[in-house]
Amino acid sequence: MTEAFDEIKVEFVGLEESVQAVAGAIHDSGEIPERYIRTEVHADPLIADAEGYTLPTIDMSRLLNPEFSKEELAKLGSACENWGFFQLVNHGVDGGLSRQIKADVSEFFSLPLEEKSAVAIPPNGMQGFGHHFVFSKEQKLDWVDLLFLATRPVEERSLDFWPKKPTTFTDTLDKYTAELANVAEQLFRFMAEDLGVDHDALLGTFKGLPQRVRINYYPPCRQADKVLGLSPHTDGTGMTLLLHVNDVQGLQIRKDGEWFSVQALPGSLVVNIGDVLEVCA
Repeated sequence: MTEAFDEIKVEFVGLEESVQAVAGAIHDSGEIPERYIRTEVHADPLIADAEGYTLPTIDMSRLLNPEFSKEELAKLGSACENWGFFQLVNHGVDGGLSRQIKADVSEFFSLPLEEKSAVAIPPNGMQGFGHHFVFSKEQKLDWVDLLFLATRPVEERSLDFWPKKPTTFTDTLDKYTAELANVAEQLFRFMAEDLGVDHDALLGTFKGLPQRVRINYYPPCRQADKVLGLSPHTDGTGMTLLLHVNDVQGLQIRKDGEWFSVQALPGSLVVNIGDVLEVCA
């Protein structure tokens, strides 16, 4: 059994039972509550042979280098058009900062439930710790706990929902999301160049580059083939930048009608072109 994290920036109901608490309660029996069992897992399986389904890799340092920019820009355009996903390497985010945000995220989710619940999502709310879009007791649920926060613009932050433990969390997330904002702006500019549209016009679609952070925690599960960490979805955003917090791989992408697993490169960000940007392009 393994535990997995993803940190994702998304746009987007009170606190349901914590999946982490459920996992602890069923540790001995391994019997998964009915509302977490997802029969559709087997209806649309992963392809066994993923040859030809390697996610494109884009090198930010080559995009920024005049000697290689044209070639890398063509790769970026192809990745956006044919995949809507790519792995971004040499993105410029400070390595020490990335390690610290991973450590802070891991420490937060290791806290007792009572302490995490201090920043619980309120009824009809969005920010905080818990679950989103839970409308009934009969509803099937994903095998995930989340922490969702508005991070930019700064005026939209609700710091009451930012964890006080670990004590470094607020400062780390502030610095980390500032660096992600710079990465996103650079990518938007290169995408505009590839599309042959005005940089400022495309950036104007995302005035102020509003940013949300969603951190997902997937507790260990003895019967992982019966649950879904996240239901199949598209991101209703401009762009998602995803960081794997540990080495457990779980991201799956659908292409050409087939599902395949993504093996995240060490230190990379997985970039997803969201629905909003797809419409704009």
